[in-house]
Amino acid sequence: MLNHVCLHQTVVGQEALKQMDLANEYPDVVIGCAGGGSNFAGIAMPFLRENLVNGKNARLLAVEPLASPSMTKGIYTFDYGDTAKMAPVVKMYTLGHDFIPAPIHAGGLRYHGMSPLISGLVNAGYVQAIAAPQLASSMPH
Repeated sequence: MLNHVCLHQTVVGQEALKQMDLANEYPDVVIGCAGGGSNFAGIAMPFLRENLVNGKNARLLAVEPLASPSMTKGIYTFDYGDTAKMAPVVKMYTLGHDFIPAPIHAGGLRYHGMSPLISGLVNAGYVQAIAAPQLASSMPH
């Protein structure tokens, strides 16, 4: 997931900030799904700005699928963005460009790596990452 895709999605987080302001509230935690990173970046990046620039303290939590746990089980290194080795090589959390995950319902959550932007933020400690199974019934008890 290239960085410009993540940045285009931030309109979602900008709207969420406005809605929170209209409700005279502010979140303790911002949670978003993270397959390649654009969905999570869209909701989280505006809140990250608030944390860094305006002293807010929202916890930013990226939830990735256990079937493709790039941030929680991968390594932070340079890798191709695709299996064909046509996409640029970028530094990211990756399971390897040749990783083939088990099929899950949400195909977009089966990507082998995480966007360079989100990867850098996780590596620097600004974002936390967890992996969750597809179905709640497969959660450990």
